[in-house]
Amino acid sequence: MALRARDIPLIAGLGSIKLLTGEHSQQAIRWPYLAENRELAPWLVGGELVFVTGINLQRSEQEYCQLIDEALEKSAAGIVILTDSEFIDHIPAGVLDYARSKHFAILEQPYSLPMVKVTELICNALIQDNLSSHSLQHFVSDVLGSPKPLSSLSQQRGQELGINLNQAMGVALLQPQQDEDINLSVWLFQLKQWLNHVHSPYPPLEYHHGWYLLLPLTAQDSIEQQRSHWLGLKRHLHQQQLNFNLGISASLSGWLQLGQAAQQAKQAAEFAQLQQHSAIVHYLDLGISRVFAAVEDSQLLVEFCRLRLGPLFGNSQPAMSQLKHTLRCYFDNLGSLRQTAKELNIHRNTLNHRLNKLQALTACQLNHAQQRLELQNALLMEPLAIQRQATKE
Repeated sequence: MALRARDIPLIAGLGSIKLLTGEHSQQAIRWPYLAENRELAPWLVGGELVFVTGINLQRSEQEYCQLIDEALEKSAAGIVILTDSEFIDHIPAGVLDYARSKHFAILEQPYSLPMVKVTELICNALIQDNLSSHSLQHFVSDVLGSPKPLSSLSQQRGQELGINLNQAMGVALLQPQQDEDINLSVWLFQLKQWLNHVHSPYPPLEYHHGWYLLLPLTAQDSIEQQRSHWLGLKRHLHQQQLNFNLGISASLSGWLQLGQAAQQAKQAAEFAQLQQHSAIVHYLDLGISRVFAAVEDSQLLVEFCRLRLGPLFGNSQPAMSQLKHTLRCYFDNLGSLRQTAKELNIHRNTLNHRLNKLQALTACQLNHAQQRLELQNALLMEPLAIQRQATKE
């Protein structure tokens, strides 16, 4: 379990520290931070337990409230104020009232309690928490990395870790957008915060340029309810100005199929990456694309698309893009020339000219059912093939 501000007085040796506000705060502590500057925001990344000694800075009541606002903005876990000293005699009542109104944690530490002892005990508690988390993380990593059902030995190990192996699980693969300035500490802290909020005890699991996330579900959770959970993650991260793409698995019966769920999330994430903006793609949304996504041989996809599309493949020149857009409209309108011309707002003769040109470039006859199907599939697969080709290079 993550360490929170309310847990600090429960640590052996820290009983003299009092929790004054924020007893229901869910912010997890990542590390202690001694505030020596008037402003906090430039130095925090999230999860800090901030200590204020008053030795170098004397703050007014208004400045304490400003400190609380900055700590909230940066997702700090709480503020510990050292009192009963020549620097800070007591905490103003107005500061505590303000903290309560914000549901923010304020703790009071007697100045006589040595800081070196406090930070050592807190760090030890954090390390123990991390060790426990790593054991769980290793188990989850092994399960997600194997498409085979859990062996009896793995099931026994999971039970020893206190995992309900019959619990229905949702799996998602989150990948920060490529233009994001990746700060791993910020990302990991915010992901853990959200997982804690939705009562998932499973840590984010790093995978290539992103993380697998595990969400416990109930048998009554519909696909739309699952989407709603993940939309909550989108709102949470967007508040922190973090943009990402997300692939979601289909709902499965439990941990025995978790490796399969991870594959589904991975395949959905590939299509989410093809979107221009932050996208959440559910595995069941892929339709026939699920077949293409399951093909692990990237070169096979590339060769198929290149063979069927000819010079259209990977060609973003305006004339070629126009022809591919025309072809998509033609397929979307089930080959109706009248409906296609109407949607494109062009004359039938112009449409016929484009289609003839497409047939010449691709060596495909649109009145031949098999060739038409292969061309349509190649057009659908092209973005995925290009993405995999770029990743491989």
